[in-house]
Amino acid sequence: MNEFDICIIGGGPGGYTAALEAEKKGLKILLVENEKLGGTCLNLGCIPTKSLLKSAESYNEVLKNQNKIFDFTNFDINYPEIINSSKKNIKRLLSGLEHLIKNKKITYLEGFASFIDINTVQVKKKDEVVNFKSKNFIISTGAIPSYPKNLAPDNNKIFDSDGILNLKYLPKKILIVGGGYIGIEFAYFFNSLGSEVSIIESQSSILGSLDSDIVKELKNNFLKRGIKIYENSKFQIDKLNKDNIEVLINKEKDLYEIILLATGRKPRTDKLNLDSINLAISETGHINIDGEYKSNLNNIYAIGDVIKGPMLAHRASFDASKVIEIISENKLDHKSIVPSCIYCQPEIASIGLTEDYLIENNIDFKKGLSPFKINGKSLAQGENRGFCKILVDKEMKILGAHIIGKGATEMITELNIIMTNNLSIKAITNTMHPHPTLSEIIYECCLEIISKVKNT
Repeated sequence: MNEFDICIIGGGPGGYTAALEAEKKGLKILLVENEKLGGTCLNLGCIPTKSLLKSAESYNEVLKNQNKIFDFTNFDINYPEIINSSKKNIKRLLSGLEHLIKNKKITYLEGFASFIDINTVQVKKKDEVVNFKSKNFIISTGAIPSYPKNLAPDNNKIFDSDGILNLKYLPKKILIVGGGYIGIEFAYFFNSLGSEVSIIESQSSILGSLDSDIVKELKNNFLKRGIKIYENSKFQIDKLNKDNIEVLINKEKDLYEIILLATGRKPRTDKLNLDSINLAISETGHINIDGEYKSNLNNIYAIGDVIKGPMLAHRASFDASKVIEIISENKLDHKSIVPSCIYCQPEIASIGLTEDYLIENNIDFKKGLSPFKINGKSLAQGENRGFCKILVDKEMKILGAHIIGKGATEMITELNIIMTNNLSIKAITNTMHPHPTLSEIIYECCLEIISKVKNT
């Protein structure tokens, strides 16, 4: 009864997707989760934050149209209800996921799993400890917030990205430490609801891995909103008071009500007892794998945030499907390019190489640029900031694509399909795009590239 074909450690998007895919193939599955089914994405990441961001977007939309199209009186923010609404969405999705797992032939345990040997894990539950054997293991334990050694969150005045979701009030003034996607999304959220927001980044640029034109456009929009941005900067907490925090930024003092540490995340691999089985781990705590998700031990695989690469839920889910193909059929059909999305307004979506990278590495390319302001759907919905940039090689195949604007995160999939299937942009221009839609921006961008090539 305690022997399985696959034991999956971690019940987030990677873990539960792997379990569901393996169950379809008739494999005997054990899924172990120490905290809540759904992992960070469902409980502390994607779902709650997107609920918060939607509330902020809706509030901004009303403010923009107040006394123009609609007349509102006594219009105010119920911040606790915004938080409660996000928690309700979590409960709904969690209930559905629990029901789905329960009705499949999957053994699901709530407990803490650690390795005894390469074929055995020990699972500590509330009232017992049980050993389980498995032919194969998939480690999908996700990641946790990372922050400077000398600055730990107390989730009272200094919060991490998990603790901030339980904040009971809207802060008047907040300092966000870290200019990555987590910091950017929370900056938009709090600024939209009226908080005074500052972002401090130790690197030379916020979102430094993105295309510089995209970052420039975002920064311009954020500065217009009144968000302060400190780049290539250092800060120090000078004094913690009852009602505020005295902070030195580049040696200049300022007062903040709270601080949010959005300084990234690190893989959760330290408590799996991996040293005892000699599983190879990098200095950053990531599990080393080959091109087929296999560790240095033939029956132990790793996916999602515990391996190097973008820490994104959709990447973990995709990894899960592929690793089950490998275990069950000993094959990998294809790999995919990972798109990244940031859900502030304007939204950002990116895939492939940046223009900066192509220039720095002397790679020949052609570029198309299409602004949202010439698109009928953008004008109709009253939000025409941003642009789409597509970069192609001499065969008109996409090297990279970058979009900033409302709806960008929904648009990127069309470009991903083209790139994943190694098609040229003519597959887009040969496809009829309905009018008016945001997808016409991609169509127009590709037409511009083709026109440039014909005229050279």
